[in-house]
Amino acid sequence: MAIDETIPRLGCGRSIDEVWATISQPPTAHENGCAQCRTARASLAKLAEAARTLRDNDAEDASLQPHHAVKDAIMNVARAEVRRGSRLPVYRSGQGGITISEQAITSVIWFGADALAGVRGRRCRVRPDPDTADDPRPAGTAGISVDLRIAVASGTDIPGTAELLRQRIIGMITAHVGLNAGAVNITVEDFYDV
Repeated sequence: MAIDETIPRLGCGRSIDEVWATISQPPTAHENGCAQCRTARASLAKLAEAARTLRDNDAEDASLQPHHAVKDAIMNVARAEVRRGSRLPVYRSGQGGITISEQAITSVIWFGADALAGVRGRRCRVRPDPDTADDPRPAGTAGISVDLRIAVASGTDIPGTAELLRQRIIGMITAHVGLNAGAVNITVEDFYDV
């Protein structure tokens, strides 16, 4: 209850938040009859219009767009905050098994993609290769399939870059994770200016 006392309230008892939540809707019967609510709605309507104008200007003016380094930093934080994902088998024996999180493998893939000039990793999905998911062969022989979506710099040779990236991912998964990469599907979903 003490928290509720800190919320700004109009003389009629309604909070500013309640008025703001319905600003895009027609006024209620109470708001039509209450001078305080009408005044608050008029002020909040101006605020909503100003916010809409700023948002539209930001979208139209390229100089107001964040630098790609800012976007990259945000994506790195977002990737770090993603839950670990499912566990994928690396090795199984009669005495137990070894698994690795999907996020750990995805981190290796994103690092490989982002380190390649003209490429930015976007979405990545890793799943056990159906042929090796239940196979108890030794470590290093379990397999995975990768679906990677990327953005490339304008002017990039897409087929050549995709093949180079595919080989890089296969090598990194084998060297750093100890798994065999089966299919590595790469989809270019966006372009960016350098």
